[in-house]
Amino acid sequence: MSHTISLGHRLDRSEIYGPGLRAVFWTQGCNLACKGCWNTQYWSKKGGDIIQVSTLLEELDSIDGIEGITLLGGEPLQQSEASLELIKGCKEKGLTVFLYTGYDPSEFDHTMQRCFDLSDIAVTGRFVQELRDTTLRWRGSQNQQVHFISNAYDESVLQEQTEVECHILPNGEVRMVGYAEKGILSIIEGVQP
Repeated sequence: MSHTISLGHRLDRSEIYGPGLRAVFWTQGCNLACKGCWNTQYWSKKGGDIIQVSTLLEELDSIDGIEGITLLGGEPLQQSEASLELIKGCKEKGLTVFLYTGYDPSEFDHTMQRCFDLSDIAVTGRFVQELRDTTLRWRGSQNQQVHFISNAYDESVLQEQTEVECHILPNGEVRMVGYAEKGILSIIEGVQP
């Protein structure tokens, strides 16, 4: 039986949330509520789209050229059974998995640990606003740790840089993802820096 997962947002293709071209899934729901969190719209368990993990895995087959998925949120490990099913299914397809979690490994239960162990890369630790550093690749604050779990990647993919992407959605809306500096935001919004 397939679990359902609540997604707040998804991108079929992105190059800033892990190495290579990846499908990215933001889970809906997080009660960690880190001060200064970039993704507060995904805190509430209400909202988002409920989808069968098996359906999501089938949809991945139609996305050409991706080497893996990135799972973030919200908090993917607060939907750990569904996240584990998604991670296992991706691994069976030969896709790599990049997991973001605000939890520290010392807080993992058995299912959370399995999600971590089956991922290729994981970023762990709560976002700490006082330690915010947008120059860190794939992390928002200096306390967060990058773990290279499998042998699919090593630290050579970890070059410190600021990354941002703009996507034009089918409805014409422009959505920016990543950590944009104020100068970039001003240009996009048409405001002088």
